[in-house]
Amino acid sequence: MSAEKNAHSTEKVSAYVCVLFAIVVVGTGLGGMTQTALNTVAAVVLADLGADIGWGQWLTTIYIFSMGAAVPLASFLQRKFSIRSLMLIAYGLYLVGSLCDFMAMTFPMLIIGRVLEAVGTGILMPLLQTIAMTRFPEGRHGTAMGFAGISLGFAPNIGPTIGGFLCDALGWRFMFLILVATSAILLALTLFVVRDREAADSHATLDWLSLVLSTFGMGSLLLGFTAAANMSVLEPLVWLPLIIGIACIILFLKRQGKLARPLIDLRIFAHAHYRVSLLTQCLLYACFVGMTLIIPLALIDGAGHTALEAGIVLFPGAFAALIFEPAAGMATDRFGARKVAIFGGIMLALGAMLIAFVPLNAPLWIPALLQTLRCIGLTSLIPTTTAYGLGSLANEGITPDGSATLIMSRQCSASLATAVMVFLITMAATLDMPLMGYHWALGFSGVMGVLTLACCLAFIGRKHG
Repeated sequence: MSAEKNAHSTEKVSAYVCVLFAIVVVGTGLGGMTQTALNTVAAVVLADLGADIGWGQWLTTIYIFSMGAAVPLASFLQRKFSIRSLMLIAYGLYLVGSLCDFMAMTFPMLIIGRVLEAVGTGILMPLLQTIAMTRFPEGRHGTAMGFAGISLGFAPNIGPTIGGFLCDALGWRFMFLILVATSAILLALTLFVVRDREAADSHATLDWLSLVLSTFGMGSLLLGFTAAANMSVLEPLVWLPLIIGIACIILFLKRQGKLARPLIDLRIFAHAHYRVSLLTQCLLYACFVGMTLIIPLALIDGAGHTALEAGIVLFPGAFAALIFEPAAGMATDRFGARKVAIFGGIMLALGAMLIAFVPLNAPLWIPALLQTLRCIGLTSLIPTTTAYGLGSLANEGITPDGSATLIMSRQCSASLATAVMVFLITMAATLDMPLMGYHWALGFSGVMGVLTLACCLAFIGRKHG
């Protein structure tokens, strides 16, 4: 088995595949950075547009929702269209969306731009993982996912730092001007470099009812989670969307089992490695993603720091992600998923638990150090668990379905966790303990980190029945 794996790992990858992969990695990273870049400057943007501060959460929430709505389409789109066509669509959406945001005079115009950017990201993220798992030999899946993970781990972490720096130095609109230029370059590269091959099934048809059910299911759940962060669970705006969302998801899953060509092939859940990967990544994202919003809020609102200072706290972790993401992928190919996953789980749990007990007025190097540990854990786990889960699907040709479902599930998990954290902060404020709410939110993240570690110890690399 070891000799077979070594043989796979020595297979050469063509220069064209490497260039194609690099273009998609950069584009997906652009989307990941855009998702979090406004976290540290939301108050400035809202004030400039004359919008109430309460709408700040929607800058991230609407992005996550729109991206999540696009992701279920990924499997169908990868059958229907060529890789080149999908890249042109995605980068075209980036370009138009960033132009909307750059020229936004009102909050709704800014939101329209965010939606277009998010849909582009929702197309690219599953495509990136599919390329990593199908265009690279088996012994290099971890390495490919490690470099792909730069856009999934490093980019969202560097987003708040870049956003804070550009906002303080040149204004928040300049950030979107950079996105316009980058999107145009990626669009040109795709036109002139990427080959236009035939689609896998150009006659594939879309089951619109499945799309409607998946979109309304996730959208309603997200609406309910967001509303729960700001009002009682007894309010209709909380429990009614949750009921609708759960019903739509159940109907969606039942319908997929009856269709000859489902939007998502449910055979992915028959693979134990994939189920473990899905569970681990949901816990991982619940632990981490909301922190790119909560930590800046705690430092700015709770401790009185500037947006730039809050971004600097996140920067060392982002830099660590740039190093550990590809390193973890290569280590997975060499040493196996279990050892790397346990290392990542320990780093994640340690950083997440300790930061909950740090006073908000502590020297900035302390939260920066602990956030760096969290980032090391995150970026060690993303490529490892993704390769572990998707590697078992290639033989049945359902990697795009597994990739789309993995991304969709972890984004929903991240949205739910973020809503819970915001709810904890809001609840503490009503009890006249505003600073304590941030510690509760960080503590919740710590619990998710410990559960992630437990999942790695119990399941990753074990024999499954």
